[in-house]
Amino acid sequence: MDTVEFARVVQEFGPGAALLVEPGSAAAAHVPARWAGIAGSEVAWDRCAAALALWPREVVDLLPRFASVLARCLEDVRVCLLRGDWVLLYGIRNRFREHEFRIGWDPATFGAAVPAHWDALPEALREFLTSVHAGFTDLDRVSFGPVRPRDMLSYAELGLLPVRNWQAGEDIPVDRAMLVTRGLGGTYYFASPDLPAGTIGWEAGGNLDRPLPFGPTLDDMMSRGFPPATAPEPVAAPGPPPRVARAVVWNAKLTEDTARARIHELVGELSTALGGQLRVEPLDETMLPCDDDAGGVSEFERLDARFRLEPPPPDRARGYLPVLVRIWEQRGWKVDASVEADGVVARARTADWFELVLSCRDDVLRLTVASPGMARQPSG
Repeated sequence: MDTVEFARVVQEFGPGAALLVEPGSAAAAHVPARWAGIAGSEVAWDRCAAALALWPREVVDLLPRFASVLARCLEDVRVCLLRGDWVLLYGIRNRFREHEFRIGWDPATFGAAVPAHWDALPEALREFLTSVHAGFTDLDRVSFGPVRPRDMLSYAELGLLPVRNWQAGEDIPVDRAMLVTRGLGGTYYFASPDLPAGTIGWEAGGNLDRPLPFGPTLDDMMSRGFPPATAPEPVAAPGPPPRVARAVVWNAKLTEDTARARIHELVGELSTALGGQLRVEPLDETMLPCDDDAGGVSEFERLDARFRLEPPPPDRARGYLPVLVRIWEQRGWKVDASVEADGVVARARTADWFELVLSCRDDVLRLTVASPGMARQPSG
């Protein structure tokens, strides 16, 4: 019945941890009444339509990009009994992999009490968590969507560090920061009564970038990695090797000097954003030929520069990516990210035809700039 690999996902939960409900089975008679049509249908299209009908207009308005993702890319929905809790498994077509999966919990699993800082969430999200899904996340139950209300714990309960609000110049106490979800590169999104109304905190390693608009920020994070509403422009250059950051500029007037200046601008922004906690040490710089689409070497050249990022405290390398992503977003560049075999990868296309691809898994940052018009500087 499935074209989406739900059986494989169920196996990943562990032996006996999950049961995929088949139409007409004994289990189908016990699913929540609101999901009976999903559990009983043999047709994926009908299951998707029944699941999407559960999402109220208020949530669609709060998360318009992700609502568009579901409308365009949702390929199947199945009812599952996961460790004693009823859930819906959403199979969504992904830009980089065949399918991405999300878990939507039965509202009956909300928990015994509302979270401590429940009122810091938008009303539409509170309604969604109460009546549609008591949590909507990746398979890890904590990422890329709001966690279950029972898991919306304070930083004190989670054993996390206080968050330094650089704008206010003071810490947000650990008992006044509540986990909402986790994003790329070990970043956390949290709600707090100490933040302005209608905003969400975004932090990595205890450092708050700045309060962000709650709905658009959550919407953007949940939508990353899925195909955009309009087809992207074709990428002219081959993909980057693992563990590098790469910038490609398709600009006929590009010279080696302007390429070098753009590289140092990007690296400088990273250092500034990290408030002097990071030292950027140039390692080497090389002019290299570009590979063409046919697998040969083209006449064009690229400027390849590598930097060592120091000091790299535990897990700090994972924090470079979200900081750079935030810098790119502040410039108005659309950023898409995914978790791939070689780590977390972020891609962006800028207004002046930069293609940026970033992957951070160690303390070496590599930036490459290339263009059909790249001119090598004369020696001497």
